[in-house]
Amino acid sequence: MKILRSWDTIKADPLLHGGAVTIGNFDGVHMGHEQVLAETRGHALAVSGPAIAVTFEPHPRAVLFPCEAPRRLCHLHERLELLAAAGLDAVLLLHFTRELSQWSASDFVNRLHQSLHFRHIHVGYDFAFGHHRAGHADELRGMGESESMHFTVSEAAALEMHDAVVSSSRIRSAIEAADFPLTSDLLGRPYSISGHVGKGDQRGRKLGFPTANIDVKDLAHPPAGIYAVHAFCGERRWNGAAYLGYRPTFAGRTLILETHVFDDTPDLYRKRLKVEFVRRIREDRAFTGPDDLSLQIARDCSAAKKILGTD
Repeated sequence: MKILRSWDTIKADPLLHGGAVTIGNFDGVHMGHEQVLAETRGHALAVSGPAIAVTFEPHPRAVLFPCEAPRRLCHLHERLELLAAAGLDAVLLLHFTRELSQWSASDFVNRLHQSLHFRHIHVGYDFAFGHHRAGHADELRGMGESESMHFTVSEAAALEMHDAVVSSSRIRSAIEAADFPLTSDLLGRPYSISGHVGKGDQRGRKLGFPTANIDVKDLAHPPAGIYAVHAFCGERRWNGAAYLGYRPTFAGRTLILETHVFDDTPDLYRKRLKVEFVRRIREDRAFTGPDDLSLQIARDCSAAKKILGTD
């Protein structure tokens, strides 16, 4: 899959012209998004052209309403990987700015068509875009009927699972409730957090339980506490226990994900680690000191091993 970050780049590649496009944030690339992307591929085949998604970074609400911006379901690198796995030929990744937010729907579609000469556009059931989100499917159809552009438009139906529509906001709620079975069903894959392992303060190592630390800033996340997890780095996989919280025993102030893998001491510093959540073991709490904390960590690891079937 090609990743294009400017109008000019995509305009200069004729192999990406004349296909089907879809537009959206695709946060989490969940089952509802998968439906839209699969249908876009089908429309691309029908017009004998490429399937292309147009998406934005950062999230528009993070630019327009920073205090109301939703926590993301995944980092940008994961979103692009998931879009590639969905079988797209290309993604046009546009940097979202206040200036771009002022474009009307017709201005945006005109610019997109000048760059891609697409023949079909497929959108989600709740699609709206452009200044004040004034652009809808009916407006797109009117643009497509013009002699200057001439493209067709279709809408995906809402996807329902477990008696409600699949949506990013619903998935965030499931994550915040630590309902991992529901989260995984709606995502279409096990729920996980991934990122590059940073340098910690080595407290876990001093306690006898070395951890790999990942910053979870701006991500949707479960409640603070201890979790049984699977951890992945490249082709390697471990069972483990993870702590998500602020480290109250040490007066911490930054939310962090610390993962201890069982039966191994891999060097994961600066490597990308994916932590897959299985079940919550307990809430976060402060301890009187390192000795009490170390005893509790041993109990938590024992509980995680039982959950994961490795005790």
